[in-house]
Amino acid sequence: MVLPSTSSASHSCWFTLPVEIQLTITQLLDINTLLSLCLVSRYNHTLCLPAIYNSVTISTFSRLQHFLDHVPVDHASHIRALDISTDAASSSNAISQTACSDALSRILSLAPRLRSLSLRLSTDLSPLAIPSFSALEHLTDLAVEPCRNVIQTKLSEHTVVAIARALPNLKSLSITRIARATPSWPLDAWRDGSTRRPPPTSVADGYPGGPHSSPATLPSLFSIPTLRHLAIHNTSLGDPLFASPDLPVSCQLESIEIGAFESASPSENARWCSHVLQRVGSHLRSVELSSGVACTAERLSLPALERARLTPLFSPSHLPSTLRVLAAAGGSLRHIHVECLTVDLEDVCEELSECVEHVNGGPYNLRLRVFPALEGDVLAVPPVTSDCVPVTSLDKNAQDALSRLEDAFSSAGTPISIVGSNAPQQADEEQDWDDLTVVDESAVSMEMKGAVIGEDPWTQAGVW
Repeated sequence: MVLPSTSSASHSCWFTLPVEIQLTITQLLDINTLLSLCLVSRYNHTLCLPAIYNSVTISTFSRLQHFLDHVPVDHASHIRALDISTDAASSSNAISQTACSDALSRILSLAPRLRSLSLRLSTDLSPLAIPSFSALEHLTDLAVEPCRNVIQTKLSEHTVVAIARALPNLKSLSITRIARATPSWPLDAWRDGSTRRPPPTSVADGYPGGPHSSPATLPSLFSIPTLRHLAIHNTSLGDPLFASPDLPVSCQLESIEIGAFESASPSENARWCSHVLQRVGSHLRSVELSSGVACTAERLSLPALERARLTPLFSPSHLPSTLRVLAAAGGSLRHIHVECLTVDLEDVCEELSECVEHVNGGPYNLRLRVFPALEGDVLAVPPVTSDCVPVTSLDKNAQDALSRLEDAFSSAGTPISIVGSNAPQQADEEQDWDDLTVVDESAVSMEMKGAVIGEDPWTQAGVW
């Protein structure tokens, strides 16, 4: 596309376009092109502002301060998606709780129409910062985790849950590596109207004046009536309230992601996962699990379940029992998506082969994806290549395991096709769920969210 220049002919062509088309064009441009276009004229400057600030990523606390000091209020009001890290520029410059809370409260007040917020925090927030979230009426998606490169950072569940409960229209919540508060609140503190409810020790604990009066612990996430998607990764779910049938549940979750807690045993993770699914399973249509599901005395009920995705962190030995429990939970489970590492491929094939004939209610659509490696709890990203390694490149043992898996599914009346592809990964993975495929993926691409904002471009661009 040719941007309008300072010539009168170019100006005439650009300005004859309807405003709706001009705005559509700005939404298709990258950040550098937008910054160039907005310098052409005052009209273009105003026209480009919504697109420039639609999605903003701020990667350090110093850049957050720079943003607050240099970006006009009317410009920041265009922000719809905000990704903030309060990481310090160096390990020696620790960010105080007060400074972090004040800066975050300020930027939230500048973005009243915010819809999506991702927080990577270097410290817990001050309780006085929690009410600033209650004004974000349009915010539906929230993700919170500690800064990844600060190992000692631990975010309290009181802070994270209080933030989530303060948002009036939260629909999707993702939390990672959240520290549980101790000691746990007694069950009586959760019963509405109970005279034995302990008084909140801080604004974050009870959030006085807010829509909820119960303490801000992880089980109270289920009291958010608007919540439809919940993702909990690498966080202890060992609170006994999750196992209690008296836990108030106001949400109607349609999808849930439950990760494995690295400091717990596989059996503990499986037991906690079962308790959580039991509490919120009545409306669940899809689940993503990094741990198994244990057989408990209380029968698991998932009447609406259609899809199950098992991540590479899932132990192959838990495949049979987990699939049996999910299939017997009373749902319409038909789509099973299993992700595994190359080193686990043979074990995964063997376990799936053993359990396929014993899982009642089939046939199922199985999709098996193979990834190269993990870095901690995330997929390793190899150098970007133009194509994927075909399944035929696997060693003989892996090939034999895949053949046995194919035979097992065929014998059970559910044919499975093993596909090696050199084509790029489909953007919409759900399109492949109707095919029974085994896919080997050697290239995993990850996109950064939004435009990364540095310190210099704001002033050098001359926009302000």
